[in-house]
Amino acid sequence: MAYGTKDFRNFVLLGHGDSGKTAFLDALAFKAGASSRHGSSADGTSISDTEPEEVERKHTLSSHLFFVPYKKTAFHVFDSPGYPDFIAEAISALHAVETAVLVVSSAGGVTFNARKLWKEAEKAGVARAILVTRPEAENTDFSSLLEELVQTFGDVCVPVTYPDANGKAFSKVFRVLEGEGDKAGDYRAVLEERVVEVDEALMEKYFEEGALSTEALEEALPRAMTDGKVVPVFTAVPPSLAGVEEFLEFASRFFPSPIHRGEVSAYPKEGDEASEKVAPDPSGPLAAQVVKVLSDPHVGKLSFLRVRRGTLEADSSLWNVRTGKSERVGHILKVHGKERKQVEKALAGEIVAVAKVESLEYGDTICDPEHPLRFPLPQQPQAMVSRAVFPKQRGDEQKIAGALARISSEDPTFLTEREPSTGELLVKGLSELHLGVQIERIKNRYKLDLEVRLPKVPYQETVTARAEGHHRHKKQTGGRGQFGEVYLRIFPKDRGEGFEFVDKVVGGNIPRQFIPEVEKGIVNAMKKGVIAGYPVVDVGVEVYDGKHHPVDSDQFSFQIAGAKAFAEAFEKAKPVLLEPIMNLTIEVPTRFTGDITANLNTKRGRLTGMDAHGDIQVIQAQVPLKEALDYSAQLRSITAGEGSFTMEFSHYEPVPGNVQQEIVAAYLKEKESGS
Repeated sequence: MAYGTKDFRNFVLLGHGDSGKTAFLDALAFKAGASSRHGSSADGTSISDTEPEEVERKHTLSSHLFFVPYKKTAFHVFDSPGYPDFIAEAISALHAVETAVLVVSSAGGVTFNARKLWKEAEKAGVARAILVTRPEAENTDFSSLLEELVQTFGDVCVPVTYPDANGKAFSKVFRVLEGEGDKAGDYRAVLEERVVEVDEALMEKYFEEGALSTEALEEALPRAMTDGKVVPVFTAVPPSLAGVEEFLEFASRFFPSPIHRGEVSAYPKEGDEASEKVAPDPSGPLAAQVVKVLSDPHVGKLSFLRVRRGTLEADSSLWNVRTGKSERVGHILKVHGKERKQVEKALAGEIVAVAKVESLEYGDTICDPEHPLRFPLPQQPQAMVSRAVFPKQRGDEQKIAGALARISSEDPTFLTEREPSTGELLVKGLSELHLGVQIERIKNRYKLDLEVRLPKVPYQETVTARAEGHHRHKKQTGGRGQFGEVYLRIFPKDRGEGFEFVDKVVGGNIPRQFIPEVEKGIVNAMKKGVIAGYPVVDVGVEVYDGKHHPVDSDQFSFQIAGAKAFAEAFEKAKPVLLEPIMNLTIEVPTRFTGDITANLNTKRGRLTGMDAHGDIQVIQAQVPLKEALDYSAQLRSITAGEGSFTMEFSHYEPVPGNVQQEIVAAYLKEKESGS
């Protein structure tokens, strides 16, 4: 069947882990006829768990796209991960759809993660709906849960389907618009009150007549959802399929289409203000955005495109705004989990994939070169956890670098970099679980084995007093020898002022051509460190005397003399190690506040502020990086996964004496062993 832009309904399933998102997707696809059997994560047959890591863990770890035709409409559905560690997948999907469906378990209620996802949906500016699962569970009460939803998300939350009974007495779902059940009238009255807020004329008519006609209500519903005036609440039991068809019927009729969503904003090619307006017109100039990238070792690179305007055709050229180049696209693919079907074109409003277009990256804008523009990228959470990675087999360095790059192209919150002060290759992510899953993917996809360790802390060395140093480098080997002698003073500088070199030599005791060599030797010594092997910062050096030999003095001799004189002075000048101090902002349910502050005290943390937002406590603190390297795991343990944090560098400050002794002792031991 051919579909037009008005027929597409695009939504993402959001929710906490175990809320029932994937189970609902399996039921939805089966009920709509898009899947031949009713899959399940529990027995490994879910259509959404497409990767080995997901089958093993029985949890969705990436967003997966599905194409579900239903009667005269067609759904593009993203199933997103429930773990907060993979929220980047949900955020990316939110910016590709018109509607977010938050799945809430009756047994678990509204979780901290559900609130975070709701905020992300609000930021994305999409319509919202809520799906309540597990009404058949013991000790559940729909009325109490509805009250919690209203208190948390506002009185825009209105049931459109609801359970006939609570707990084990549940047997079916009632539909509000069809007047089913004894509460349908009450819920419809609330629904009408919310819907009329989209239009003054409609509100006047409502006040005059005291009610809305079914025709007027249904006509206004998509707009009310788009404007955030109504958040329909559904009930479903995926294993038994109860409530699934009712959801499909409502969503196909009332979820906003790309036409209802209307124009989206974009930047001019060179501008920094989103002044361009892009309407979902399939006859307009092409404009699309890469909303997801997948590196498949068998198929190659798959780039998922949300077509915003125009029509994308097979065997055509794609012009990439970022690169300024065109690249040929062969096939356009409709994606249904693992299944991919070739199509000849994709209209505005569709979400499709193209294969083996290597230049495409997440967030890229594809458009007509005669009408250049750029779609904004969603703001992603900052990577908070770092680990150092090493190949277990020699010769795998290049392969590992390539594999890391491909995984990074899929996940904007998985980053790799080389730490200049330690030389380690670091991977960064949102949590230990996040990094662990990505390392598993590398092992499974590319058959590479990695060793993962805590990264070294990039300490720095400096001095706190003035001191003098001297070294005479003299070496005689039978022919021309080596000679250089340097006297210098070292002094501390304020934090952040860097290195200062002062030439106070008079009388030519060190010839002019060798002064830069003395400085070079000092700078080289600073890079290697003196007391613990870390770079030296914020020191001044004054070279005031020395000696030379007319035959044996050379550049190398004065580099050595300068470096060793510097080291001698440094050790006399009350050296200290500096450690990076991080600003932590921690968000937790209020009940965990005491546990969090107590834990921070054990990590040499200093509280700098506290603020409450409802029942969410925001705690601000400064913590040494050394103590924060494993904070993600500790926070998860303390809050049962409900807490989150952000971390950014603040400043360097001296390490406590006992900690410095431990670091220096470990360095000397390592140096002696030659490792």
